[in-house]
Amino acid sequence: MNRMPEKKIKHINNQDSWMLAEDIPDIDLFFSQIWLSCLANEFARPGGYANEKVMTIFRGYHMWFYFGEEDSFKQGQHLVERFVKNLQFAAEANEEIVKWSDKLRYFAHNLPQENLEKLTRKQLWFFYQRHDEVHTKYYQWYWLPVAADMFHGNFTEEMKKYLKSIGVEKDKINEYLVILTAPENKSLIQIEREEFLTIASKIQKDPYHKKLFQRLYQEFMEYNGLPNGMENHAPEYELAFEKKVADIKDNIKMEILKLIQDHYIKYHYVRYMWIGRDDIYTYDYYLKELVKLIGEDVNFGEILKNEINQHKNLITKKNALIKKLKIGKDWRVILAGWSEFMVTKIHGRFAQIYTIYNMQPVLGEIARRLDISLMQARFMMKSEVRDALIGGKKPDKKTLQKRTKFCVYYVEKGIEKIYTGNQAKKMAEKTTMTVNEEITEINGQCGCVGRGKGKVRLIIRASDMGKMKNGDVLVSIATNPGIVAAMKKASAIVTDQGGITSHAAIIARELGIPCVIGTKIATKVFKDGDLVEVDATKGMVRKL
Repeated sequence: MNRMPEKKIKHINNQDSWMLAEDIPDIDLFFSQIWLSCLANEFARPGGYANEKVMTIFRGYHMWFYFGEEDSFKQGQHLVERFVKNLQFAAEANEEIVKWSDKLRYFAHNLPQENLEKLTRKQLWFFYQRHDEVHTKYYQWYWLPVAADMFHGNFTEEMKKYLKSIGVEKDKINEYLVILTAPENKSLIQIEREEFLTIASKIQKDPYHKKLFQRLYQEFMEYNGLPNGMENHAPEYELAFEKKVADIKDNIKMEILKLIQDHYIKYHYVRYMWIGRDDIYTYDYYLKELVKLIGEDVNFGEILKNEINQHKNLITKKNALIKKLKIGKDWRVILAGWSEFMVTKIHGRFAQIYTIYNMQPVLGEIARRLDISLMQARFMMKSEVRDALIGGKKPDKKTLQKRTKFCVYYVEKGIEKIYTGNQAKKMAEKTTMTVNEEITEINGQCGCVGRGKGKVRLIIRASDMGKMKNGDVLVSIATNPGIVAAMKKASAIVTDQGGITSHAAIIARELGIPCVIGTKIATKVFKDGDLVEVDATKGMVRKL
């Protein structure tokens, strides 16, 4: 049988310089190849513009993702035109994001989590392949607002241009843009917070449980906490507190236990990003947080009431501004669609995290069945997994081991390549970026208006949250659901990556915290302990 000739790579050495799109710690090829391949292939529909070339560099589990700078800008502009000319496109995209998020969650919910040794190799391949298929469909829609705004701010600039055209003064544009893109609905992060505060309120209103929780809090603070030299909210402090809550478990009534258990089951996975199945919220974590809240004697009913009113007031303010500025009918539709992206993207992210979390036992069983390490299984191409499980081809352990140390993954339409050794080194050298160490001021987009000042804390992953204190300025590559607890303490939030529908912008608005997004270099310019001031309204961050 004649084999089809291998496709030739067209774009890898073209004149379009590589641009760093994302810098992601704690991630693997197994998950990444789904969306990276989609960007150069399936994203042509419905987006209408797939990337010419995509490349990632892996050093262990740390990934740097690149695509052509000119190519990504053109893609952003193309999508802006789609959204502006086709007024229903954003609404359709929001519907599809929710639809495929729910399909992804349904698939994940039905994945086997135990006794996987009883599955055949064909069954293992089915779960692996089906996950790839559904997750790819999800990314075809989920990535639309990302590509249109995250990397070059294309859509943000289009909205600013419109506001300028209707007479909005320059110093008011960012403030008005934040108000006009406020979502009508609440994100899952806000919903989770309200549900948790509702549990706390129920405990607080019950004299028996209030006394039980407050007594444990006081005992810990007097005998186990700060007097022993532990810094408040440091990892060792939190761990000691989690162990202490075991003292009251047997005394909590079943009704309250069930409320906490249901909340744990519903949200425990949201901290998971994207490897390491143990990096989740435990039942004791939620119990500990409730003990602290009750112990601090906060009025939860008042907090909930204020937050609900704050959301209502923002929508009232938004509608009044639309009327005041006489926003045209077409742009009202466009702004409504983009506001909703802030909700549907969080909906999608929760489903995605849940799916990757539930896929880990399948991936572990594949590694065991193929007699390779879990990390080696994480660095196999999809075609290699198929050939090994269905075709009986033994994995090349030496090659896989090289990939786990350092490799480059390249994609363009119809082509996927992975390189190691000198080839990978030469490709990585083309992406080198240097930052002037003397820079003291950087600029980005406004995620949420306001000013803040404090010491920088670089919070890249959930394990970094222990160093975050109230009033610090949180600086990150890009925030995620796993570090929301640290975001709540910040006087301001600053990120390398951006877009008005980014996670940082969404949460900053919900919390009312000044936020600057899309700085590209914040994590490279600032270090822990630097004192900075943030003028988010102007998109400025300055070292003092």
